[in-house]
Amino acid sequence: MIVRKHFYPTLILVVLVWQMIGPRAAIAGYLDWQIRWQDNGILQEEIQISGRDVIPADSNWQVSQEGDRYILRREVENWLSYAAMQDRLPLLVQSSNYLLYKKADIKTGSVASAGLFQQLDNSDKVNLKVTVPGFIIGGSGERINESSARWIFNHDELLQNEKIMTVITIDGLLLGIIILFLGLIYVVIKFRKHLKKAEQIIEEEYSLTKIRPDEQKEGE
Repeated sequence: MIVRKHFYPTLILVVLVWQMIGPRAAIAGYLDWQIRWQDNGILQEEIQISGRDVIPADSNWQVSQEGDRYILRREVENWLSYAAMQDRLPLLVQSSNYLLYKKADIKTGSVASAGLFQQLDNSDKVNLKVTVPGFIIGGSGERINESSARWIFNHDELLQNEKIMTVITIDGLLLGIIILFLGLIYVVIKFRKHLKKAEQIIEEEYSLTKIRPDEQKEGE
């Protein structure tokens, strides 16, 4: 009787605590957010959401569902068009063009007030992966390879990173033309050296100074 007397109050207390903790745990979500920056400038974006509901503001998403995960996919023409979207990460790209390469600094910037990113709270974790058409030479994320990096952050942590990464993109066509031109110059130089050497050999073999005196008399 004593055990039963203490058991029921304890059980009720556990249920009340669970009801208080349970809804808070359910609010927290996890997002996989991936951006693949293609050679032609197109951004392929994919978001996988679990543990919470979000309302997309842009209509260009292709939405599907796998189990308890919602998957949103889209393509954006370039970074300039991406900056005009509402459902986007607070990223800003500043590019500089040089003779053989381009440098792009990806930084944090402003974000739309009604977008997906603003619907997150600080309990949500975002696993961000960015793939670029070049080489990453600096950044705050974990390097996967020379062209990809990832971060795990919450809403406020991303905004605290001033620079996400620096990307170097080589102009392959111009580089190929320069290599071909330098190759032709090398071939011409080598050919002229061999030609000059051949002329020297011929001159040494058939020079008048090497003709014997009796041959010179016969020639006269």
